[in-house]
Amino acid sequence: MGKMKKYILLCFLCFCLYEPSYAQIYLKGYTGYALSTGNLKLTSTTIINNDEYASSYRMKLGQGVNLGLGIGYALNTNIAFEITGNTQLFSKFKYSPYQWDFTYNQEEIYQYSYAGYDDFEYSNTMFQVSPQAVFKSNPYNQWSFYLKGGPDFIWVTHKRTTHTESLCTTKYWGNMNTGIQCSFGTEYKLSSAICVFAELTTVNVSYTFKRSQIQRYEIDGIDRLSELESTKFDDLDDRVIFNHVGLNVGLKYTFKNKN
Repeated sequence: MGKMKKYILLCFLCFCLYEPSYAQIYLKGYTGYALSTGNLKLTSTTIINNDEYASSYRMKLGQGVNLGLGIGYALNTNIAFEITGNTQLFSKFKYSPYQWDFTYNQEEIYQYSYAGYDDFEYSNTMFQVSPQAVFKSNPYNQWSFYLKGGPDFIWVTHKRTTHTESLCTTKYWGNMNTGIQCSFGTEYKLSSAICVFAELTTVNVSYTFKRSQIQRYEIDGIDRLSELESTKFDDLDDRVIFNHVGLNVGLKYTFKNKN
């Protein structure tokens, strides 16, 4: 709540610096790629002859191709407000843990070997909306630099498929969660109305899944979903980290001021 009050106060101060003769509306479209910076790990363990073997994999939550659109309102040459919407594509990944096998010779000395195989797959459908305050500097005629930040509102749907003795696909989802989004970027003016830009964006957010549903359950290729006592669960409280950082490039169009 304290951070939100500071953000509202900042917005008020910016409006105090409003220059009616300059005010401009602009649109931005961009694409790019985000890398996960979360710390959630998935661990697979196997027990053979009373010995435990484990392999770990860092889940790439928040990683994928960005596709976004924004609209902004520049109060003057240095301050603007904008709101951006962003989704991610191709956020589907596989995890191949080690499959531990063993053999023994006549002296009963065990020799262990392993081979990878796909038994875990997950994908995320993520949508974010972020209202931001923009602070801009124009040290050169065509080049400008900016820093922007604000709250990040996020919705996530997560699907997980495991393939061990059975094949099971589970869908997880929740309500809107809130984090923080910040960006540092640069613009290059191609004309009085068109700019190209590149920006480095970081998002710090955790997401809580509230509900889940088993959508597929097979054993030896036979559908056994109808045999489960329940396929939907509404009492989850699983909180996971979706922090990510990405590089985006795009095009900005500024509508001419008629004043």
